[in-house]
Amino acid sequence: MEFNPAFLAESIYESLLLPVYWLSEDVTEDKEFIESDVHLSFSAIHNPEYLRQLIKRTWDKTFPVIQTTEFLEQFVLQPVYSEGKRIGTFVVGPTIDHRVAEETIRNLMNDSEVPTKLQPIWADYLHSLTIVSKQRLFHMGLMMHWIVNREALELTDVLELNFRLGQRFVSEEAIELSMSDMKEFASLHTSPEIEQILLRHIKNGDKSALKNMFVMGSIGEAGTLSKRSHLRSRKNIAICGIAVAVRAAIEGGLYTELAYRLSDTYIQHIEDLTDVRAVETAMIDAFLDIAGRVSENRKGAVSKPIAKCREYIYNHLYEALPIAELAEQTGLNGTYLSSLFKKETGITITTFIQQEKMEEAKKLLDFTSESVSTIATRLNYYDQTHFIKSFKKHAGVTPKQYRDRKKLK
Repeated sequence: MEFNPAFLAESIYESLLLPVYWLSEDVTEDKEFIESDVHLSFSAIHNPEYLRQLIKRTWDKTFPVIQTTEFLEQFVLQPVYSEGKRIGTFVVGPTIDHRVAEETIRNLMNDSEVPTKLQPIWADYLHSLTIVSKQRLFHMGLMMHWIVNREALELTDVLELNFRLGQRFVSEEAIELSMSDMKEFASLHTSPEIEQILLRHIKNGDKSALKNMFVMGSIGEAGTLSKRSHLRSRKNIAICGIAVAVRAAIEGGLYTELAYRLSDTYIQHIEDLTDVRAVETAMIDAFLDIAGRVSENRKGAVSKPIAKCREYIYNHLYEALPIAELAEQTGLNGTYLSSLFKKETGITITTFIQQEKMEEAKKLLDFTSESVSTIATRLNYYDQTHFIKSFKKHAGVTPKQYRDRKKLK
């Protein structure tokens, strides 16, 4: 039976409801079978040469390939063979594997030097893409491969082949030469025992012992993580260290979301630094801050349901927090949860929520110029008078007095 790419493309489209393209080995036969309303010069889907380069890099492959562009667009590249010769490629996409945050989109635009006036259009475009997980894309590839090539492939094999496709292995010669240089110049890494001690101090919230390790120079050398830049190497070491330290803190009882937010903040700060010494100081400060927060958290050690309840409150301070919702999160009856919370912490859930909201309000008063009414609304207080009264009860002064007093200092 004669190969009919138009019929196959239409069938694939009807099955997947995603854009489908056919690029043949003969460039005169290229055809877009499903039209798109999006017209962006930077997008792979409207840049035939860009799309062709994606395919060119995988032209000798005999299996479905998942390709992701620098703008997070995903494509399934399905090779088509006839009598052992590749005659073209079906391209399905673009899709995206998760909803992209606005900050991430801005960073992508900046990295690719997209003109400012085009950035809103690009953001709308990325938001418009259908969300499809990587796993589903691979299953699509398996299905299409069977349809066009009549060959059944195993998912695990295709996953591994795609994984290998994205790797650039360091040669054995380069590895051995690097090892020899390190041995000759006595470039020794921090011992695992020292690392374990450091992480144990963080997990236990022992800020004093941790500080002593830094003062005594017990940490040792971490190695070189960039051959081109010493500053980049120290930043990479700091980032790796913070990532591991944060996980130790979570094991020590620090709220998971708080720990990850702290990690993001530390790393973003380190990325902005331009001095090696400043990077090292920032890393030590981060370790000590993490340990200190674990210590504070451990002082109020509670049962697992109450810990889960407090963490949920922390993560949702800007929302209404009814007892019924907290009970659902902990798997306990609302009345029992309230009683257990009071027994273990000495205060009611309502009082705890108010305390946490007032502490958050302090931060907003300290670090933003937002009005008191705006802060009250953000924290889910729709009565400003009630917010001011609650704040004064907690802080001893009104929000305005608190902000003015901080300014005077």
